[in-house]
Amino acid sequence: MKQTRILMLAAILTICGTMTALAQIDPQVTEIMRKCEKVMSNPAGLEMTMSIEARMVIKVSGITATVSEKNGKSKASMVMKVLGREVKTEEGFDGTQEWSYRHIDLKKKGKEVKDTLTIKKTAKKSESDYDIDFSVDKEYKTATVKVSGRYYELTFTNPIKKDDPKKMVVKIDKDKYYFREMKAKQSGVSMTMTVTKIKFGVSDDVFKFDPKNYPNAIIVRK
Repeated sequence: MKQTRILMLAAILTICGTMTALAQIDPQVTEIMRKCEKVMSNPAGLEMTMSIEARMVIKVSGITATVSEKNGKSKASMVMKVLGREVKTEEGFDGTQEWSYRHIDLKKKGKEVKDTLTIKKTAKKSESDYDIDFSVDKEYKTATVKVSGRYYELTFTNPIKKDDPKKMVVKIDKDKYYFREMKAKQSGVSMTMTVTKIKFGVSDDVFKFDPKNYPNAIIVRK
């Protein structure tokens, strides 16, 4: 009988502990994220231009990126300067293949480093660093919300996966529910990504792949 009471008490404590963990995510956070996800997942397509600042051993600023998505297709490009050298990257997926392009304004042993273009036949898009995650609330155990000017400021802590940033702060327009900014820090690396322009309605031509657009690149097919 005593053992039964102990088991029942353990079960009750487990349930209470679970309820407490769930309560750590402010319900308003989930509501805001779902509204943002709905607005940003426009069937006509979405194009976002962003400025990015990163800090590692050195501070890297002046990074600009453009991300376009429509009906499962995507294209993203980024331009930045590191130690005075220009770096350009591009990734795309047109539904039947994905490609990635890299250009670095650099010379090695007196010779320019060649551009590279990697092409892979696939019907499924791979995960990308350019992907914008509108389900952050599902990846953290704790989240709070406050109003900061015209934005909701959502702070996420205690990630479910160890590899995710220990803290992430997301800003969302409180009137239009547009995604505005994301800040994250992990293992001494911090990044701030700020949306400077949002456009709804993207032409299908944006996602068309043409190797002729990369005339100086070494082509690698997988």
